[in-house]
Amino acid sequence: MTHLLCTNLIDSDNENFFTLAEKKFSNGFMSKYSKYKRWQDAKSTILGRLLLAYGLQHIYDVAIEDVKIGYSKDKKPFLEHSNIQFNISHSNEFIVCAFTTTGDIGVDVEKVNEVDVNDFKDQFSRSEYENILSSKNVQECFYDYWTQKEAVLKAFGTGLHIALDAIEIIDNTSKIENRVFYLEEISLTDHYKCHVATEYLRQGSRAEVNHLSPVEIIHFLSANSFKTMG
Repeated sequence: MTHLLCTNLIDSDNENFFTLAEKKFSNGFMSKYSKYKRWQDAKSTILGRLLLAYGLQHIYDVAIEDVKIGYSKDKKPFLEHSNIQFNISHSNEFIVCAFTTTGDIGVDVEKVNEVDVNDFKDQFSRSEYENILSSKNVQECFYDYWTQKEAVLKAFGTGLHIALDAIEIIDNTSKIENRVFYLEEISLTDHYKCHVATEYLRQGSRAEVNHLSPVEIIHFLSANSFKTMG
């Protein structure tokens, strides 16, 4: 089964949040977030890691003090000695983390902003681009395809090594090197698009989505240590 946790980025009590995070996470992890110039990016990175820890503890009953994160040659993070796969994404006020124990997983969330779709024509197949232009809502259709492609790329795990135009979405599926990925839309708000890509699809099964409030997140941060999750 696929699980997805999400939370909101808010500009509140940031000084206390970052001070507490410095005590709870390893120096290595905190040095990564400290490189960000914008507080929004730094806080979103920490919130993503907190969603991961929360899901491991509350969904899979994993002792987070024993969790160790490794990185593939393409710099995709993974849990060492575990069959639990995860992926994190954030855009503006939303941070999401998706989980599965069957195959790889990718997730992408994007805020629907006004874009000139002609600037991105080369990122789509001819059929996709025609579908976007003929859609009743061009912007929403653009972000549907965009988040689907990004989710597939992240599930496949090669980052920018494969161009978006090499990935074609047909009936909520996509194929890369004989691997088929199934896509599911996650409803957040009218102003955001979010898709999850997985390798296994169970008929009639939907991702289980849970939203954590900022208060729940800060309580979880206060009550636990994440030193091994660097």
